[in-house]
Amino acid sequence: MQLAEINISWLFIIGTIGMLLMVFAIIFFVIIHQRRVINYQLELKKVSEEQQKKLTQAAVQSEETERKRISAELHDDVGALLSSVKLYLNQIQPSNLNDQSKVNILNNCKELLNDTVQHVRDLSSNLQPAIIKDFGLLSTLQNFCDKLSHSSGLKISITAQGAINRFETEHELAVFRILQELTNNIIKHANAQTIHFSLVHKNSNTLQIFIEHNGNGLSQEEFEQKLYSMQGLGLKNIQNRLNILRGNIHFQKGNDSMYTISVQIPVVA
Repeated sequence: MQLAEINISWLFIIGTIGMLLMVFAIIFFVIIHQRRVINYQLELKKVSEEQQKKLTQAAVQSEETERKRISAELHDDVGALLSSVKLYLNQIQPSNLNDQSKVNILNNCKELLNDTVQHVRDLSSNLQPAIIKDFGLLSTLQNFCDKLSHSSGLKISITAQGAINRFETEHELAVFRILQELTNNIIKHANAQTIHFSLVHKNSNTLQIFIEHNGNGLSQEEFEQKLYSMQGLGLKNIQNRLNILRGNIHFQKGNDSMYTISVQIPVVA
């Protein structure tokens, strides 16, 4: 009887240990499975992010290719035709015309052609600034500011602290597009009177750009809200380019009613 009780006790102990080992084994396998699921999800997320980046990059490159094509057609085809028409009109002198109204029409045609030719040149330059390939971001931005200041009447200035080294042309063009879009937004929506650009190479591989203006600018919160709204396509394009460049942007209002937009871009020469 006593031996039977001992055997039952041992069986109970062994059974309990076995059950505990089974529970631990189940917990262990559940943890391993969860880790595998998490790792798999992380891998999927990583692949998805890389895929999204490639899709965005392809979209931006496609846009730049189309801009380049349109720019070339404007410059080579439309610009050439308009210049030819202007050349023929220049051969007609007002002294050969008897009617003063026809003289006025001829002069008006010449003025309109001059304006059209210049507009086509400006449009071609904005679509694909040739200067950036030869002289880089700083010269292209300076040229853009000079033209914009002249046409808009705004006070637009630019300073560079130290040498602004050249980097990949495609990346320089992407940075210029970001600054171009930001400037256009300031002029359209902020009602600013002054805009100042400040460029500085923080170190050998980081470019910082500050845009200060005295208009009614965005806050960082408003910028992020517009990214997820139906509006703000230009801001979405800015963020897409920043994602490709692995850069970031920050909007801030100062105590002196000046707004500052800071853009930071890692660069590779």
